[in-house]
Amino acid sequence: MPIDFRPIARLLTHTVHPAPSVDLSAVDAFLPRMEQEKQGKGVLITVNHYSAPDFKAWWLAVIISGVFPAKIHWVVTSGWTNSGWLTGFTHWLFPRGAKMLGFTSMPAMPPDPAEAEQRAVAVRKVLRYARHTPQPVIGMVPEGRDIPGGILGTLPPGVGRFMYLLNQSCPQVLPVGVWTDESRINLKFGSPYQLEVPTGISANECDKLVGDTVMRHIAQCLPERLRREY
Repeated sequence: MPIDFRPIARLLTHTVHPAPSVDLSAVDAFLPRMEQEKQGKGVLITVNHYSAPDFKAWWLAVIISGVFPAKIHWVVTSGWTNSGWLTGFTHWLFPRGAKMLGFTSMPAMPPDPAEAEQRAVAVRKVLRYARHTPQPVIGMVPEGRDIPGGILGTLPPGVGRFMYLLNQSCPQVLPVGVWTDESRINLKFGSPYQLEVPTGISANECDKLVGDTVMRHIAQCLPERLRREY
């Protein structure tokens, strides 16, 4: 039985000083309705992969889980890359931690051809969870890697298609922006939306369209200096 991460996340969030600045105004109406509709539509939470000298990316899942009123199934990295002796250790530790918390671990970006089968297994696991869970809430960081300066990065190939497949079970997409300003963590939720993909487009066109749409919505939750071309 997986450990419930929400109480842990709330406790860890309360230890942060200064306290995070959390803006939920865009979802004030959405969140209470979601709590009431226990058998309602699934939600896909998308957040920027932010890291800085005073902020480690693993806090993204902690703080969002600490303030969101539902269990989130996070898609997390199965290990760091290019981290010296820590690389092998994280590839041992992270999948075990993810399993303990009921998350899905997936190889880090950019894609490594040697990890194609491991990535495919993870994708199938997330899709299966989304299809068979009442009102699933999936959390993911589409960029999947640290970006210098904490700015938004372009998505690796295939991420847009993955989100499109998830969208079949999680039609509500909820963008979130996270950044730091003078050592204070800022978290801003954007308005929920639904993806609109024209019929008849190619897989590559779908990949780019969905990826760009998701990143533009995340960008609207961030300061302009972090948005890049979005």
